[in-house]
Amino acid sequence: MTMRSKYDEERRLRLAIGDLVRAAAPPGWSDATVRCGQVGGFTRVVVDCDGAEVGVHGLEEQVRRLRELAYRDGEGTWFSCELRFTPGSRSYRGHVDAERFPFPDGTDIPDLAPLEELVVFPRDTVPGWLRDALPTAVPMGLREPEDSWPHFGDSGVPPDPEPVVSGELAYTPIEHMVVRGSGFGEEREGPTAFLHGETGGGGDHLLFLGGQGGGEQPYWVAREGMRGTGGGITACVLDDRRLVLHLTPRAADDMETETVLTVDLNLTPAETERLRTVLSGVFHGGSSDWMPSLTGF
Repeated sequence: MTMRSKYDEERRLRLAIGDLVRAAAPPGWSDATVRCGQVGGFTRVVVDCDGAEVGVHGLEEQVRRLRELAYRDGEGTWFSCELRFTPGSRSYRGHVDAERFPFPDGTDIPDLAPLEELVVFPRDTVPGWLRDALPTAVPMGLREPEDSWPHFGDSGVPPDPEPVVSGELAYTPIEHMVVRGSGFGEEREGPTAFLHGETGGGGDHLLFLGGQGGGEQPYWVAREGMRGTGGGITACVLDDRRLVLHLTPRAADDMETETVLTVDLNLTPAETERLRTVLSGVFHGGSSDWMPSLTGF
């Protein structure tokens, strides 16, 4: 089983929130903002689309989980989170705040919410507004912080960033790549194509591997690091200068790309022709149910 980092789970939860917001947004929307606030078990989530509030069901559980993932021993977790989404992109921007009161002035919170907050998310420094709201003394050391993400040895891949407790949030999936070199092979599992951004083989890259036993992973497509998807390519368009991949939202999130990835090919005609042959073998190797539509093959 693949172990997900906190960073990866947080990103997927924010993307899932974005999907819920897009599904509920009115036609023609241009900007959506999700504002979340939580103290203890008291949660408020408001979604604004172009200045009008929109009802979106199912967000509170994601908010609670995001706070759990952001917790740092001694620092606590954020009280408020704002996420901004736009149509036509899987990206988001926003910020979190672990110090200020997370609700509009005058909002009453349940008496036990501040105590619940410090029991579940203990912190060394308690903001004044939270201390003043406590019905009793500040609880100390009532819970060991969760540690469900073990650290492994050096894999050569840079570790994911630590969760953000206070500060800016940003995720910008790529929609365009340029490749300047290629490599091809016939592995035991199936045909392979390797496209890399630098002539020496470095930079961002795309790896296509076919014949993954059919079923759930008829082929594998990956880019830099461990970002990859088994299946999930719905269409592949190839001409002499460009490769365009159309991905499902899930596959795009796995690859950290938009749902349309355009790859400029700075390759020789012979390399491009070899790529055409190998990709055809990669995508034809699995079940027809998983094979993308192919144009230019």
